[in-house]
Amino acid sequence: MTIQVPSASKRSETLNKVIDKVLNQILGQEATQIIYDYLENNHSIQRHEIAQKLDSFNKALTEYLGTGAVVIERGILENLEIRGPEEIKSVDLAEQLRTAKMA
Repeated sequence: MTIQVPSASKRSETLNKVIDKVLNQILGQEATQIIYDYLENNHSIQRHEIAQKLDSFNKALTEYLGTGAVVIERGILENLEIRGPEEIKSVDLAEQLRTAKMA
């Protein structure tokens, strides 16, 4: 029996879609576009590059939204169905996603 593992590009595409969905659900379409513009103009992160630049995305989101970034991060993690012990929840988004990719 062969198990197919999604390619890195497929995982990145899925993650980018989840991030877009969560941003739109929480912030709305206009605010989401403002976030994307901020990422591009201030951190050189294109919308389609977020999955490859998670550390930079996380830092930029925290810089822009402050503690409000936590709400976005939790929404992303919930949509990806990544759950762990309470201690892990304090680790930033990029670290949790890296851990999940290794599992």
